[in-house]
Amino acid sequence: MTHHQEPAAQSRAEAAVGRAKEGPLWKAVSAELLAEVLAGAFAGSFPGELELARRYGVSRGTIRAALKPLRDAGHITAHPGKKPTVVAGRSTAYGPIYSVLASIRESGMEHRSVVLEQHLVVNAEVAAKLSLAPDVELFHLSRVRLADGEPIGLDEVWLPGTTAAKLLEADFRDASLYGELDRRCGVVLDGGVEHLTAVPATPAQAALLGCPEGAPLLLIERTGCHRARDVEFRCSHVLGDRVAIATAFGCKATPR
Repeated sequence: MTHHQEPAAQSRAEAAVGRAKEGPLWKAVSAELLAEVLAGAFAGSFPGELELARRYGVSRGTIRAALKPLRDAGHITAHPGKKPTVVAGRSTAYGPIYSVLASIRESGMEHRSVVLEQHLVVNAEVAAKLSLAPDVELFHLSRVRLADGEPIGLDEVWLPGTTAAKLLEADFRDASLYGELDRRCGVVLDGGVEHLTAVPATPAQAALLGCPEGAPLLLIERTGCHRARDVEFRCSHVLGDRVAIATAFGCKATPR
């Protein structure tokens, strides 16, 4: 028996199947779902496995496999007998900056990035942080993050070129780095270490962020890992008067 699919659902299924040619079908479906979650498509509720299986024209087993990375990363949560729900503003393995794009959209603002650099470079200092040879090529992405056209932070990331070379083809003006890293390179970060420090804006940073020189910035330095290997060094300078970061962890007390 063949199920009739709506045009939008059919295009999603075709996109997932097309991407599956480069890897497992469940990973392609998972990447499509992640993109929709980050775009706020589900508005606090999430379809059940049966509905998703129909939308993508795949088995429920494929859907279960596709949902697992989203649950593990904290994007959705599920309880027995209930539909999964989208989790907003929750800390994940990627740390608080990962949620900036989704948080901007959830606040009803338009997200955009101005890409300053997107190329392969040699940086001995960063290579040392990733336990790599000093002359190894690194993928480097530098962006100014905007909310409703207003600068909120300067974001830089480096990853091994052998891991992330395909990111050279991505359009990061309005895309999630980690979504593209998963979709194009098959890499999902599963841990890391972050250091947060208050620093004054340098003249160059002040010019890019539209703030006075010496204005307080929150510097977030992160080393992210994949399968027990450091693959990311990220350095983000966030304007403290334009961004508030809140994370949640573990269980919460129940109001009485």
